[in-house]
Amino acid sequence: MSKSISNMDWANQLENAIRQFVKEKLELIMREEIKNFLEIEQEDTSNMRNGCYQRNLDAQYGRIEGLLVPRDRNGEFQTQLFAPYQRHTGWLEEAIIRMYQSGMSTREIGKFIERILGKAYSPATISRITDVVKEDIEKWRSRPLSKRYSVLYLDGLYVKLRRDTAEKEAIYGC
Repeated sequence: MSKSISNMDWANQLENAIRQFVKEKLELIMREEIKNFLEIEQEDTSNMRNGCYQRNLDAQYGRIEGLLVPRDRNGEFQTQLFAPYQRHTGWLEEAIIRMYQSGMSTREIGKFIERILGKAYSPATISRITDVVKEDIEKWRSRPLSKRYSVLYLDGLYVKLRRDTAEKEAIYGC
């Protein structure tokens, strides 16, 4: 008797595998960064590795937990992948702005983010993020316009016809 994996379990396993893959690659990049930092940039000093600390990072693939970030003894190394106290990548703000532009309410956006990341964003937080977009939209709306615009509007419809000369023919209208 064979057991089949439900679609939900399959999706969860796939998401976990992707998050694990991303975590491994980020850690590999950071190990190479600190190696380069200590061997090339800090070659004349006695600075050396000093273990790792763990960080959770919210990425477009979900929450990556227990990401091992290397550190040096002098505390001079900083990875280029994210800022020192950054807990999520810039994708979140971009996604919130795009959802807001497409007409989703702040509460709907908050519920969506909660389903993805497992933590809630209040409508007030989402409103603060979207305020940046409102300024850009207002600048665009109040920009000076040219005095003259030339527009050519064509519309067409493809209709299947049977005639003596052609099987398909385009019919144009304005």
